[in-house]
Amino acid sequence: MQHLLLVPALALQHFTSAPAVPRARGAVMALKPWETANVPRGTVSMNPLENLKQMSDQRVASCSHINLAPGKCTLPLDEAKALMVQWKEEICDDLDKFAERAKSDSHCSTAVNGGDLGFMVRKNLCQQFDDILFEEEPGKVYGPIVTNAGLHLVFLSSCREPGKEPGKAMMGLPFGLGGQADADKK
Repeated sequence: MQHLLLVPALALQHFTSAPAVPRARGAVMALKPWETANVPRGTVSMNPLENLKQMSDQRVASCSHINLAPGKCTLPLDEAKALMVQWKEEICDDLDKFAERAKSDSHCSTAVNGGDLGFMVRKNLCQQFDDILFEEEPGKVYGPIVTNAGLHLVFLSSCREPGKEPGKAMMGLPFGLGGQADADKK
């Protein structure tokens, strides 16, 4: 009986009589779509408990921010933090004042919209933002916080479930997804 030996292709090059074809140096190989995809920071966790928390908490949060970016702000870190604390005191949890300050002084492209980031889900932004968006009380200014993108003041507008009322149809579904209203019908 003949025995079959499975040998990796690279090892076969050493045993065959045909010479191996060398790769051309500097050759540009086409990248696969998954190698060039832009994945937002902070969306994947190696901790299964964090992933479970993200899947079970489907709240959405609306917020605005003022950003002092590292390359654009020439102040030392301590002075920049002190400036943001002064702005926070001037704003006093007023969304209109916050939007005006964002339009005049923020280094983010959202400054033209008053720093409005729209609605976010958990892990859509960095952990420092998640801690504010999903743990703090809406209607207030928080910060300054330090991230890779610089210093931020964050105005948390709202944090709620995606449906407007419990038991109402959500996400385009023709039925409710539980809630007290569905429980009362039974």
